[in-house]
Amino acid sequence: MRNNKRFTLLFVISLILSLGMASATLAAGNDKKKKKKQPKNTGILSVTTSPTALPVKVDGQLLGMSGVGDPAEFYLTPGVHRVEIEGPNGQSFSRDINIIKKVKSCICLNVVENTTKRPCPYDMRVDGPESVTEGDLVTFVARNVASVTPIAGTALNYAWKVSPSSARVTSGLGTPAITVDTTGLGGRTLMVELEVTDGVYDASCRQRIAVDTEVVKLPDPEPKVAILFDEFPFRSFDDDKARMDNLAIELQNNPSWSGYIIMYQGTDKRSQGAGDVARLSRRALDYLVKTRGVDPSRVQIVRGGTRPTTTYQFWLVPPGADLPVPN
Repeated sequence: MRNNKRFTLLFVISLILSLGMASATLAAGNDKKKKKKQPKNTGILSVTTSPTALPVKVDGQLLGMSGVGDPAEFYLTPGVHRVEIEGPNGQSFSRDINIIKKVKSCICLNVVENTTKRPCPYDMRVDGPESVTEGDLVTFVARNVASVTPIAGTALNYAWKVSPSSARVTSGLGTPAITVDTTGLGGRTLMVELEVTDGVYDASCRQRIAVDTEVVKLPDPEPKVAILFDEFPFRSFDDDKARMDNLAIELQNNPSWSGYIIMYQGTDKRSQGAGDVARLSRRALDYLVKTRGVDPSRVQIVRGGTRPTTTYQFWLVPPGADLPVPN
């Protein structure tokens, strides 16, 4: 709520003749205090204020503070004097008072405080998810749900803070919505705080809103290893091409993978002729590249030693995996 305070100075001026019974009554009322003797040829200015003492000036000179309950008295020479009493919030009372010899002029002021209340023109809510996955971009949005229309010409100020310090705001600072990058925040809590002001109602309406979002850590990736896709002995090159077709299809379906072929030279008589590894390797590479359209940079053929029969090993190698070792 906005409190608007207005102070009003209510005053009463009275003149009391310091003669006869009035003077006797004044003396009796002040017999408990040592009263300063009134100088000759002066009148008395008596000032009382409520609820607090206020500065009293006469003819521009500060004479002292007013009395609260018991009046403060000032001795002035006869004549017209400008009396000023400074009130709260820059308000003041000023009057020309005619001071008469041996006459008391009384000023009584009462400060009246009037309070008016106006609902805050902003009541903010911040929307954000309860949890996100590490690496997601997450957006937080501030909404004003107040039913009061803001004063024309005033704008809300949005001051966002995020923690931990490694959280990175990618956009929106100074606006009602920000976007935060959660990369590297897995397993931690993203804390977002918003302070809203408008420069008018800040004393009573300033708001701070905090929102927490859990950032779920991504599982550690499984180590990448080469996959033995196919292994078979040499029969005839026409038979081998069907197995090579299957390898080409896998490479097409996994464009970031590569093919790794290990050729084992057979030791039997047949393998020494038709199953020669050097010749078969050249034919296999030509078929995969020229007939099946495989990028030659994605296929590697190596010799892996001997076996009783010439043998192919087809491996699929994901990015980052170690190359297989002949056995």
